[in-house]
Amino acid sequence: MLSLIGLAVIVTMTTLLILGRIAPIVGLTVIPVTGALVAGFTFTEIGDFFGEGLSSVLDVAVMLVFAILFFAIMNQAGLFDPLVRLTVKLTRGNVVAICVGTVLLAAVCHLDGAGASTFLIVIPALLPLYRHLGMSPYLLLLLAAMSMGVLNMLPWGGPVGRAAAVSGIDPVELWRGLIPVQILSLVLLVVAAVLLGLREQRRIAARGGAPAIQDDVQEENSSETTAETRVEERELAAVGAGSAGTTSTADAAVGTSTGGPSDSIGNGTGSARNTQGFAGDNDDVWGAHDDAPATPRWRMLTNAVLVLAMLALLISDILPAPLAFMLGLSAALMVNHPRVKDQMEAIKAHGGSAVATGAIVLAAGCFLGIMDQSGMLDSLATDAVAILPSALVPYLHLIVGFFGLPLELLLSTDAHYFALLPVVEGIAGEAGVGTLAVVYAVLVGNIIGTFISPFAAALWLALGLAGCDIGKHIRYSFVPMWIFSVVVLVLALALGFIPWS
Repeated sequence: MLSLIGLAVIVTMTTLLILGRIAPIVGLTVIPVTGALVAGFTFTEIGDFFGEGLSSVLDVAVMLVFAILFFAIMNQAGLFDPLVRLTVKLTRGNVVAICVGTVLLAAVCHLDGAGASTFLIVIPALLPLYRHLGMSPYLLLLLAAMSMGVLNMLPWGGPVGRAAAVSGIDPVELWRGLIPVQILSLVLLVVAAVLLGLREQRRIAARGGAPAIQDDVQEENSSETTAETRVEERELAAVGAGSAGTTSTADAAVGTSTGGPSDSIGNGTGSARNTQGFAGDNDDVWGAHDDAPATPRWRMLTNAVLVLAMLALLISDILPAPLAFMLGLSAALMVNHPRVKDQMEAIKAHGGSAVATGAIVLAAGCFLGIMDQSGMLDSLATDAVAILPSALVPYLHLIVGFFGLPLELLLSTDAHYFALLPVVEGIAGEAGVGTLAVVYAVLVGNIIGTFISPFAAALWLALGLAGCDIGKHIRYSFVPMWIFSVVVLVLALALGFIPWS
């Protein structure tokens, strides 16, 4: 009964989110509470479930709110514009090169295995570039998520640690067997980035949202690419906001948003951007003004030091991340807006998206707490395996590995490894399948999809930073992620990197 109700809750919520028929906050609260009531739990018990779930995401929610405000102020000050201009010059506006750079940057940043800190570094740094070139922010999420999934094979990664705890195998020993798979995955990741970049390049050219990449180097040297021109147009708009042709920039380029992170915050139709539209639903996710005055050099340098100090705090783990961003936001406000009135105006300008996204994370805590503490996830994992025909038992680990990514939408990472993996290992072991084969198959098939699941708290942080919608992210990323995970699993088996049985 718990399995059926849990399955109904997850399928209903996921389907409605994908179809865009329900707001995330509504789906993450009403549907699991209804399911718990149908399962016979009392309101007191549901309240306890909620408390447990809320405690698991509270730090993420607080960090999210202050991180969005912090990076919003940095973006408004134009801190990332030089990075955009440099990257455009290095890549010559090449969408494919930017996609490859995205996966490599995410891989390096995720060496610490912390998903939240990786998203906090990668998304604010690259999102302005994606916007300027007309690239979809959902592609940024997809590439970063796949890269982080590959790096999660490290022994201090969450999935490997959980698998080691269940199997009793030392995580470092488990990782040694995964090193060839990880190298293979990194190579395939670059290939996937190239293919996705070519697809994105065709999409941009077809919609006329950005210039096609020129192949003639001499022609590019003689005239700047349109992508570079966009950056310069933004800077010109900042310097000469009152000049001819820019009188309506502030009204046209900057929109308002009081909804969730999926709401469009700006249309990007101001005269500073009249040559091309930007991709995605949130071109002005930070709420930055294209007609804002130029930031003094000393302030830019101070902002850069603040960002580097913030990243150092996140990596060193000297302070809790929420406190670090509270201090960072306070410093950013004092540096960029010395007057108290201006500080409050800056918070109001960017607070809508931050508060809405923080509310969604808290609602996700309600969902996680009810599904986990009620036993629905554990029951669902156990019963899903038990209904398989006996003829499939020797191949059970391969089947679970093949469907590892879809299962990530139904089960949390904890449920996948602490509930499903032991059941699969026990049943497959009766058929003579070794523990190592089971662990590797389940791990490799699942690990790429970690950051597509609504159960991943760090994903909600990424969605808030990128201004994206969970349903659209799943629709955009599900098929490429699943294909990638299956290809990695099949090649690893075929090349003998992981055993069949």
